[in-house]
Amino acid sequence: HLLNTLDSDRYVSGTIVTTQLGGDDMLRMVASAFDIDNENADKATLLQRIEARFKSLSAEGKHCLLMVDEVQNLSFQALEELRMLSNFQVDGKALLQSFLLGQPQFRRTLASQDLDQLRQRVIASYHLGPVGKQEVRAYIEHRLKAVGWNNDPEITEDAYAEIFEHTGGVPRKLNVLCS
Repeated sequence: HLLNTLDSDRYVSGTIVTTQLGGDDMLRMVASAFDIDNENADKATLLQRIEARFKSLSAEGKHCLLMVDEVQNLSFQALEELRMLSNFQVDGKALLQSFLLGQPQFRRTLASQDLDQLRQRVIASYHLGPVGKQEVRAYIEHRLKAVGWNNDPEITEDAYAEIFEHTGGVPRKLNVLCS
């Protein structure tokens, strides 16, 4: 939703959802996400192309945003390559802002001493915990209405209570069960 609401005159975004990657493959995915040719490019060439693209977009007044989902599955090398991309700067301003989205186990990964430099670059974090028993109905109805549901079929209060009991209010489990 966020990416669909961004002003395309000000922001260029890329999304990565395939995260079983090594470092060099992560760079190729970043290049691909920003329409940068990466075919037959060695790592040095790829980094030069990525930096040049980001600088070009910055000169046009655009901000580059990268969304990486399922980061808990990333290798140390892939995370390190993402960190190194934050070194691309113009006038002290980063050319790329990355959003790392993942499951709670990523917090343990990020706490690793090996990722101290990445952790130092994190400017904000948020943990989405389980929704409460009273919030389950609103959560489910919001998601259903987003796809055109109009209370048909009707979901009873008992059904919402059972859904909460089986999922503990964990959003991902709610989504899977309701699907």
